[in-house]
Amino acid sequence: MSSTADRGTHDPRRDFGDFAVELDTVGIGSVDPELCHRLWTECAGRARFAEAVLRAAAAAGVSVDPESTAFADWVVELCPRLSLALGSGDTAAASVLAQLSAVSETTAVRALTAVADDLLGGIGIHDPEGVLIRLRSSGILTRFEDSARGTLLKVPTLIAAKVRHDLRAEVSAEPVVASLLDVLVDHMESAGLVEPELLSDVLLLARHGGHWSQLLRVCEAVGMPMFLLTPRTSCTVLRVLPLKARTSRPGLAFFGSLAEDITADAADDSPARIRAAVIRHTGPGMLRSRLPGKLGDSELNVEEEESRLGEMLVDVIGTVWQLIRLADAGRHGEAAELGIRASAEMRSARARSVVRLLTAIALHHAAEPRRALSVLNEIEGPARAGHVEGDFLLPSIIAWTALIAAVSGDHERADAHLAESDAPSGISRAGSEADPAAAPADSPPTVIIDELVTPPLRIASALRALDRLDLERAEAEFGALSAYPEMRTLWVYLPLIARTLAVLSAEAESGLLFVNDDAQRFQDSGVLSDAEKDLIALGRSTVFIALGQLRWAEIDRDRLSPACDGRIVLDVRSKLVAGRNDEAISCADTWFYHHSLSPRSRAELAAVRAAAKLRTGDETGAQSDFRMAVSLSTWVSSLLPIALLPLPDRSRLIDLTTDSPVWADAANEFSATFAPPAQLVERLRSIGPVSVDIAETPQLNAGEAQLIDLLARGLSVAEIAEELNQVTGTVKNRLSALYRKFGVSNRADVLIRARSFGYLA
Repeated sequence: MSSTADRGTHDPRRDFGDFAVELDTVGIGSVDPELCHRLWTECAGRARFAEAVLRAAAAAGVSVDPESTAFADWVVELCPRLSLALGSGDTAAASVLAQLSAVSETTAVRALTAVADDLLGGIGIHDPEGVLIRLRSSGILTRFEDSARGTLLKVPTLIAAKVRHDLRAEVSAEPVVASLLDVLVDHMESAGLVEPELLSDVLLLARHGGHWSQLLRVCEAVGMPMFLLTPRTSCTVLRVLPLKARTSRPGLAFFGSLAEDITADAADDSPARIRAAVIRHTGPGMLRSRLPGKLGDSELNVEEEESRLGEMLVDVIGTVWQLIRLADAGRHGEAAELGIRASAEMRSARARSVVRLLTAIALHHAAEPRRALSVLNEIEGPARAGHVEGDFLLPSIIAWTALIAAVSGDHERADAHLAESDAPSGISRAGSEADPAAAPADSPPTVIIDELVTPPLRIASALRALDRLDLERAEAEFGALSAYPEMRTLWVYLPLIARTLAVLSAEAESGLLFVNDDAQRFQDSGVLSDAEKDLIALGRSTVFIALGQLRWAEIDRDRLSPACDGRIVLDVRSKLVAGRNDEAISCADTWFYHHSLSPRSRAELAAVRAAAKLRTGDETGAQSDFRMAVSLSTWVSSLLPIALLPLPDRSRLIDLTTDSPVWADAANEFSATFAPPAQLVERLRSIGPVSVDIAETPQLNAGEAQLIDLLARGLSVAEIAEELNQVTGTVKNRLSALYRKFGVSNRADVLIRARSFGYLA
């Protein structure tokens, strides 16, 4: 057909010279050369179609803007039907590609292969590459280079608008768009990196056609990074969604409300302001209120969730909600198993990675670091390939890998991921290893859902700084963590870090007491797992040992779970501080090669055993054990096993082993912190000055502890004698010895002292 109302011939493609001449001869007046060239490009050399565009614009009194999609969509409705002078297959292909702004050749071939059947009655396109060549030769498809995406194909703007308009007038338009959406969403669900222009096209097609299920699939396939990739389009498409679409699909309600708040917050619709608003509205604690229902508002039923796995194919938000609820209830093992099962049923690669990230976090809280690191390792590669600047997924994988590796003793992996987080790239955070002050505590987040990135990253950095005795870095990270608004159960690391710092750096006993009492202020929210409770008890017991309050240390030690090898180390350390050196050596010998002991704990036992042998006069054995302790500490990349020894013992052991080659290895391992090797030894000679070497508080044996308990019950001497099956004279002698041990002379005072030392509740 003609591109004009009164001509029955086709509108052939012209080269630019002939195109300009024909426009000059149709009586529409002189056309600016630059505008003429733009019209030639966007009309694919069709002069009669360009003439119709100019006449329509002149009649309406609007400026001609050939590259504007809005202008093109308006003006083509005023132009006669366009005949492309192509075969039916090529015309169908042009109709498909006209739905998209710019695509790679691979995406074009995929779309044509899958969608053309809807236009050709099942005939299909068997040579899509050949079709693309013919469309290019006819000017219906142009090729251009994009600096980021490479070579792209595009239907000129005015031609694309006209083809779309003509297709909508036909019955076949709706199934074509639906099929095209299905193909492109499938591609996004499996693709590593989503092209922004393609995402924008798909969002608009789904919204304009009312394809709500497909729109939800797009949201789940791309996730919140769609607000970073296509800020304007995402907000335009998702805000003010129809009520039916929101109520029947909680995922759309989630993304829709987020889009509305982002739009209201952004001062204008500039991409930079929208991206900044996205980061603000996904900041610490912000997203929980958007989840479908209040967390913890009903009894969690994992069996019911398992039966709904089929629904999870399109309900990623619901799955995330359930995982968070389980985690908040302290049911981390159940959350991990649910996450593994649910992720296997999800079509979207990104949705699987997000759910598996939460699964790894649950495994960490459930004290399964190896499984957690395995899951994180599996999703790190795909996340790296599809990383979008400002997205949380890859930075959070790096942060949690660093934290879990640091906690479980995999220092090489922890250091590698911490180093990457400090690298100047799209996944970096503020600050650097060399200058922790460069990342102020109040610096705004630079990624969405920052609460999954900054806390674990800073905790890992603080723990590794403590391992290196880099107290300045540890204090800087601790300060930033203390100011962070949302920690959830990760708050348990704050008192551990604070107490360890205090043991290493406090200059008076009051400093240790203050930190121990002040730790309660760090409590945030969530139910603590056994592993997290162990961290609290471990830190408290360590401080009490440093203070020489061994009974209080024992109370916290008894709270540790049976699987925690810290129980063994604290017991041996307490024996050393109590002056029971032979018992400390015997206990260390018993447990040293036990399979449950971690390499770091083994280093601590070697150090304590060396100090105990030194006190008994066995200098040769002490030197041997201390060299082993230094070697093991170097191997596990932590100086804490040595630094936590009482200072007098530590200094004497360093003197005895100064010429040992183990110190050269240690200097090499910790050279990043202590450039001159002498600084390392100097730090070890000065750190932890307050910790006591011998406890001054009375240490009770089992019989004495029983006697204290009987006194506290108010029993008389005669009643105590009857209870113990002893004569009253023996009981009186034992009580006198007990009074002398506490430095008192009567029952009331000994009970007061015993209570203050923790022997009575």
